[in-house]
Amino acid sequence: METAYLKEFIVLAKMCNYNRAADELFISQSSLFNHIKTLEAELSVPLFERSGKRIIVSEYGQMFLPYAHRIIDATEGFDNEVKEKKMDASRAILIGTQYRLTQLVRSFRSANKNYMLYTLDSRNVEETLYESGCELAFIRNLKDPEGKYNVVPYVKDSIAAVLYRSHPCANLKSVKLEALKRENFVMISSLKGKESDGISLCRQAGFTPKVVMTVLSGSEAAKLVNDELGISLLLKKTIIAENLDNVVLVDLDPVVDCTISLCWRKDIVLSEGACKVVEFVKNLNQQRKEE
Repeated sequence: METAYLKEFIVLAKMCNYNRAADELFISQSSLFNHIKTLEAELSVPLFERSGKRIIVSEYGQMFLPYAHRIIDATEGFDNEVKEKKMDASRAILIGTQYRLTQLVRSFRSANKNYMLYTLDSRNVEETLYESGCELAFIRNLKDPEGKYNVVPYVKDSIAAVLYRSHPCANLKSVKLEALKRENFVMISSLKGKESDGISLCRQAGFTPKVVMTVLSGSEAAKLVNDELGISLLLKKTIIAENLDNVVLVDLDPVVDCTISLCWRKDIVLSEGACKVVEFVKNLNQQRKEE
């Protein structure tokens, strides 16, 4: 049953005049007549009757009129809900990350209230981005020899020795990694086929670390250090944000810098929301330069 025909029926029932109703609906009188006949054939009852030169709504038409209103209201209500859901989906932005983005998410939501930013914490975020698990990703020290990605630098950080306060090196300004070779380490677990950054740094310093525990995130590792179950090697700014009472960060000597960048594939067209995020990060960079 065509909802357009139902709307035409309602207008005609109100005016009881084909000519005036056709003008109101911006269709021809013959089209309106044919549509009403189609509707009557579907219902198997007459909706209008002749009374001399006039038409009146039949008894069946009077019965059908409230149903026609409800059908149209229900259909339009459904259409509106679908539109809202699609709009909500288009405003939801999923970002893969290897970095703590709490402040960025808070600032973006404050400036762009029509969009929702969600983060997907993933140690293998580059693979997630490549397989289109997310449109955007914040990746640490991206290696992209084939030039597959667009890249916007977001923040610079450095890897620090994460120690508990009673540790002998906790009061130092910096420490050489080889000075920690006898320590028990809490490390972020390695990806399949790839060594973790902490273990790689220790090997570069000439030793294989004694790993007593592996965890999935820097936050978990820092909490274990806070409980004095070992020490760790983690990104400095993210651990500062954890605000743990018994954790001290000591710079490595030499410093191990990292650049976290916003990345997306060159072979895709970003959604409107993703474009908003890119623009927002670029503006942050510009503000930092001007400060």
